[in-house]
Amino acid sequence: MARDPRTYIPKSKGPRLGRYRVSSTIAPLHRRNSRRSGLDTQLLFGQNFDVYEINKNWAWGQACSPIAGSRQKGYVGFVSLKDLNAETIRANCVVSAIRAPVFSSANIKSPIRNFLPLGALIKITNIAKDGDFGELITGGFVHHNHHKKRREPSSSSDYVDIAERHLGLPYIWGGISTMGLDCSGLVQSSLRAIGTDAPRDSDQQEKFLGSKLPFKQSGLKRGDLVFWKGHVGIMISSRQMIHANAFHMSVEAEPLKMAVRRILENGGGPITAIKRL
Repeated sequence: MARDPRTYIPKSKGPRLGRYRVSSTIAPLHRRNSRRSGLDTQLLFGQNFDVYEINKNWAWGQACSPIAGSRQKGYVGFVSLKDLNAETIRANCVVSAIRAPVFSSANIKSPIRNFLPLGALIKITNIAKDGDFGELITGGFVHHNHHKKRREPSSSSDYVDIAERHLGLPYIWGGISTMGLDCSGLVQSSLRAIGTDAPRDSDQQEKFLGSKLPFKQSGLKRGDLVFWKGHVGIMISSRQMIHANAFHMSVEAEPLKMAVRRILENGGGPITAIKRL
C-alpha cells in the first residue's frame, strides 16, 4: 500500500539519519523509491529534508518548511540521494526572482552555471566590491536584484503579484517550481514568496487558509481563493481568476464564470468554498 505523503509517520523510525540539504536545483519527491512512481511534490535548492531511512540510492524522510520559524509539516516520501547533501547550511537569503541565474563571477557577462528557482534558499558569504553580486557558499554569484534576506519582508505584500509572474508556465502535477506547477503549488509558492507558509494540497488550503465567504461570484476581491474538489484558483480581480490547470496545461488567467462552467461540465463539480486571506 502506498504511504500517504501527508500523514504517514512510521511506528518505528529506527535510527535517525539526520537532516540533509537539497543540493539539486529542483528535487522530485516520490511516493515510492522509484522515479516511475510519479511526482508527489518538489523540493527546492537549499531546502532541508529530514532523512529517516536510506535504502540503496534513496532517502525516505520528510520535507522541512523553507519559511523560517514555520511549523508546517512537509510531505513524507522518497528523494534520490543524488539530490541531497549531508552538509546542511544555514541559509541567510532566498531567491526572489522567478528564476535567478548563478554567474561564474561577479559579472553579468560571465558564464551562467545554472538557474535557481523562486524560493530557493541560499547563503551569501561575501558581497562583491560593486555591491551588485552576492557570492554563494556553494559557488557562483547571484545578482542582488534576484535575492533578498531570508527574514526580510517582501517588496510586495501582494501574493497575487507573485502568482501573476507565473503566467504561461506549464502545468505539472506535483510541481511547485518555476519549471512548472499545479494549482495548489501556485498558491503555496506565491504565499511563501511573501513569507507566508501554506499547506501543500488544495484540500488542506481550503481547510486552513483564510475565512469563508458566501457562495456567490459577486463581491470577490483580489487575493480571494476559490476552491473546487481537488482544485483551487486565485482571484486577480473581482471577475478574473488565475490558476494552474490541466485544461490549458499552463498557468492561465480567465473569467471566473468561464472556469466555473467548464469545470462543472467536465465533472469537476461546483465550487466548494471561497476563502479570503
